[in-house]
Amino acid sequence: MDQKQSLENHRALTPYKQAIARYVRASMALKNVRYNDLASALAERGISVTPENLRSKVSKCMFSADLLVAIIDVLGVEDSAVPDILKQAREMQNEPQ
Repeated sequence: MDQKQSLENHRALTPYKQAIARYVRASMALKNVRYNDLASALAERGISVTPENLRSKVSKCMFSADLLVAIIDVLGVEDSAVPDILKQAREMQNEPQ
């Protein structure tokens, strides 16, 4: 893949990344879950990640799909996660640049 295509992909994926990060943070706030709590809940499932690392991953939205699914499971938001994330991403895509 050339650099131009890579930049275009990055630009096209940005609304999805932002929507995922917003969704995770909003779900944590609604459930009154802090990064320490999330790290502990993930550790109970055998997933070792520090609260600081989670905070960084969420803010940059740089985590794997499997970790995202584990976070959705821990937060108990599996019914709303994908529809809400897609709705937010589509709204961002339709905003004037």
